[in-house]
Amino acid sequence: MRTRLVPAVVAVLVLLVVVIGPFVAPWPPGETVGRPFTGASAEHLLGTDKLGRDVLSRLLHGGWRLLLITAAALTCAYAVALPLGLLAGLRRRADGWVMRPVDVLVVLPWFLLLAVLATVAGRGAPALLVAGALATLPWVVRLVRTATVEEASAGYVEAAVARAEPWRRIAWREVVPNIGPVVLADAGMRLTATLSVVTVGGYLGLGLPPDVPDWALAVATNQSGITLQPWAVLAPALMIVALVVSVNLLVDTRDSRAVPAVARLARSGTGTLNGRMGEDDTVVEVNGLTVRGAEGRLLLEGADLALCAGHGLAVVGASGAGKSTLARAIANSLGPGLVATGDVQLRRPGGGPGRVLGWVPQDPALALNPSLRISAQLRDVLRAHRRPADAAAVRAALSGVGLPADREFMRRYPHELSGGQQQRVLVALALVGDPAVLVLDEPTTGLDPAAVTGVLDLLRNLRARGISLIIVTHALPIVLDLVDDVAVLDAGRIISVLPAAPRTGPAVVQEARRSARPSAAPLLTVHELAAGYGQTQVIADVDLSVCAGECLGVVGRSGSGKSTIARCLVGLHAPSRGTVTLDGTALARRAASRSRAQRGAIQFVFQNPARSLNPRRTVGEELRAPVRIFGTAEEPADLLHRVGLGVELLDRRTDRLSGGQQQRVAVARALAARPRLLICDEVTASLDPQSRQVVIDLLDRLCNESGLAILFVSHDVEAVASLTDRILTVTEGRLVTPRLIQPARTR
Repeated sequence: MRTRLVPAVVAVLVLLVVVIGPFVAPWPPGETVGRPFTGASAEHLLGTDKLGRDVLSRLLHGGWRLLLITAAALTCAYAVALPLGLLAGLRRRADGWVMRPVDVLVVLPWFLLLAVLATVAGRGAPALLVAGALATLPWVVRLVRTATVEEASAGYVEAAVARAEPWRRIAWREVVPNIGPVVLADAGMRLTATLSVVTVGGYLGLGLPPDVPDWALAVATNQSGITLQPWAVLAPALMIVALVVSVNLLVDTRDSRAVPAVARLARSGTGTLNGRMGEDDTVVEVNGLTVRGAEGRLLLEGADLALCAGHGLAVVGASGAGKSTLARAIANSLGPGLVATGDVQLRRPGGGPGRVLGWVPQDPALALNPSLRISAQLRDVLRAHRRPADAAAVRAALSGVGLPADREFMRRYPHELSGGQQQRVLVALALVGDPAVLVLDEPTTGLDPAAVTGVLDLLRNLRARGISLIIVTHALPIVLDLVDDVAVLDAGRIISVLPAAPRTGPAVVQEARRSARPSAAPLLTVHELAAGYGQTQVIADVDLSVCAGECLGVVGRSGSGKSTIARCLVGLHAPSRGTVTLDGTALARRAASRSRAQRGAIQFVFQNPARSLNPRRTVGEELRAPVRIFGTAEEPADLLHRVGLGVELLDRRTDRLSGGQQQRVAVARALAARPRLLICDEVTASLDPQSRQVVIDLLDRLCNESGLAILFVSHDVEAVASLTDRILTVTEGRLVTPRLIQPARTR
């Protein structure tokens, strides 16, 4: 609080001088009231300037023009830059046309620009305003474009695209509210930069006329007499410095509040897992860790844990139990608005060199920079930890997590990877620097069985090297051999810490066979579909059909092309060739070119629940959007009931939901359009077993009762086998007839 109070008081005092000063000035600012460079006296508290004018009066009159020009320049810059950045980020064809002129402005010296403007238009406020705006504009455009590119890959933006909402509405309703905090934080820095441009322009004599009271002009005009009358220069200079520094400090403290730190409290003892902890072996020690939301809601309460070198801990519990909150608090990676108290101690065994902790978040789409290639992101992290950042090091990092290490893959952007590939890139980034502790939030989510095996083998090797693991997971059986203890969370509290023990016996899968249905004509038919990214072909010669009431499963390894097929069907990715027909009618390649009835007939449920819903909206607002677009009569409360959620969630923001709740709301949003085909892309990947079964039962019921066709894309072979009528396997972008996987459902 004190760190913000001092700069805030200084800034307020300067603003009061600017606003009230002209009304309380003892002398007219342009009147000669004494001899030049007279020192301070009772009549002239700060003395006189070069022309014998009262310094105090000119000081009180000299700030409002400076601030007014700065504010006008900043407003003009953002008024132009925000739409341009949104256009470049959302309309890829316009990207080059927007960014090339912006790049030219970046390399153009602003003082040269100001000199040209002052020569052409004459010195004065307009020249300063235009120069300040043009100096600020390219940086704002770049920032907005980068933030927009990241948001454009979010599920809620793509859902709006699939509904064919106008891009302007998508920009202002979906994107702007979510990039707003970034833009506002940057505005503080741009304010000081623009203020500096306007001030230096005035000092160089390229701005206001010399007789106008202005702080920058006062410094330039009176510097020749600084030894005779220092206040004529120091007073306006100090006002400029006070304003710039106070605003900078306010911006810095505001940014720091977005990264909450765990308070270091006194501890009375050390908790251990099963009594095996020795003080010298402790690498993670947590005592009384409590996390609250912005509204004071308790998310995690009094967590006590300790872990020794080379050991592993699994953290389990239902969706919303607080597992991810605990992991993020330990990794000091809590989101804005969350406040953590308690004690977290991290130690590297033996105090040797290297990182203490590596963090693998659950959401790779948020953690990876959408504007940088995979190789560039790895190089940045390698350099940050003072490791070789050549191509060989990048290839080694990718190969270590089972990813291709060829040049084509390294040049891809995150949105060109599958969800499983994005997750493994995160693991590669976290392993840079050989951390002593690795905290992983659902590390196997979204991975196919082969990739899961590869990640688990990698984690076993890390354990063998003495790296401690904290693994948040819904799939406890597959990580049991990696951990020594299992912490069970419920409603934000650790209710037990148990020793890990092998589970015996096969999993019990409850199945309800569907009643036989007569065969029907295909609802959707795909013929010779091909698509890719740039020059890279991802799928080729895909042929499939789906009938009404049928659930078709699509399985395959990460990067095989499953999600690309699904995105082509819904119109989010334009195929290079082939046809998609609905009821015998060929569909346009893009959703925007399809009729409203065709768009409503095919709905998409995205893989990533956290990015599927707009975090700035309530559940009710999300569910009403498709109702408004498609004109259905669905009620949000009824939709929530159909997916097993209570109506009390209608007024809750979507970012306050657990992952399981978010995914079910996403299913409800798709049902609001009353679709005939529901495309589900890894919808069970991030759910706990209970929520996963709820979603599977829901989809099964929809197929049985309403005749809804479902295309179920998944790595979850058990879910696919228990839910689907037929299973297709995708291998290297082509569909093959499955041999080993057979559906449990019968017709």
